Amino acid sequence: MFVTVDEADVWLDDREPVVYLALGGEVHAYPVQIIIWHEIVNDEVGGTPVAVTYCPLCNSAVSYRRVVDGVTTTFGTSGQLYASALVMYDRATESLWTHFDGRAVAGVLTGHELEPLPSPLLAWGDFKAAFPEGVVLDRDATGYARPYGSNPYAGYDDPDTFPFLFRGDVDARARAKQRVVGVVVGDMAMAWTLEAISEGSARATNASVGDAPVTILWKAGQVSALDTGIPEEGNDVGSVGVFSPVVDDRVLTFTASGEVFVDDQTGTTWDITGSALAGPLAGRILEQIHHFDTFWFAWSTYQPGTDLVGA
Repeated sequence: MFVTVDEADVWLDDREPVVYLALGGEVHAYPVQIIIWHEIVNDEVGGTPVAVTYCPLCNSAVSYRRVVDGVTTTFGTSGQLYASALVMYDRATESLWTHFDGRAVAGVLTGHELEPLPSPLLAWGDFKAAFPEGVVLDRDATGYARPYGSNPYAGYDDPDTFPFLFRGDVDARARAKQRVVGVVVGDMAMAWTLEAISEGSARATNASVGDAPVTILWKAGQVSALDTGIPEEGNDVGSVGVFSPVVDDRVLTFTASGEVFVDDQTGTTWDITGSALAGPLAGRILEQIHHFDTFWFAWSTYQPGTDLVGA
C-alpha cells in the first residue's frame, strides 16, 4: 500500500501537496492527488491507528486517532455533507461524524469526539527533503481505478465563488472561500488569512492564541490542488506549519531567511517541518500544533467565535 520516497518521486511533482503524519518514529505521506478521490485513508502510523481525512469542498486535511471508547474502528465517507463539509461514518456503529471537528452528530456515539492529530499539507519537494526515509501512499495499490493526477474540482479554489451546497451565512469579515489558517488552543479559536502570513519565499509569524505562544511558518512552493485540472499546474499557495515555539522552557521567536527560518535567541536554522537543521539546537524538533488549512466559510461555521487576523 506504500512505496518509498524514491519510488513515489517518479509520479509526484515537487510542488504537489501531500498530507503528512509523523508518529512513533514513522512518517507517512498521503498525496492529495490520491485522497482527493477517496477522502479517507485508514492507516496505522508508529503503532497508532489513524484516519487521515481530506475534504476538497472545504479544502481541509484533518487526521484522527480512530479509537472510540477503547475500540479501534475504521471510517468511510457517508456521502452526506454538513455545511459543505465531509461527513464520515464509523464501521463499528455506523454513527455519523463531521470531518472538520471529529464529532459524532448522529447514531449511538452522538456527542463523542475523536482525538485530532497534526497532519499538515506540505509540498512534495519539502517532504522528500525532510523525510527521505518516509513512506508514501501508492497510487497503484489503492484497489480503485481513478484518474490520479487530475483534479475533479477544477476552479473550486476561486475565492470569489460560493461553496457547493452551503446553506449557512458567511461571516462577512472575509470572502467565503478565502484561504485561512485556523488554530484552537483550549477555548480560544484564531485564524489568519493566507495573505497575512505569506510573503516572498518564506515568512515566520510569531503570535499567540490566548496565553499560548505559537509560531506559524509559511514557505512558498506548494500549489493548490483545487485550482486547475492538473494539480501540479495550480496557483502557488505555499505550505504552512504551526508550532509551539517553547524549547527548554524558553520561548523562541523566528525570522525567515531565504527558504528556511532562524530563531532569534540561538541562531539555529529550522525548516518548514519544525526541524532544527544547524546551530546550537540542531536535531531538535518543535512540537506541532494541530491546525487547519481551509476556507473561511468552513472555519467560521465550525468556530463562529473565532478571531481573525487579516482580511
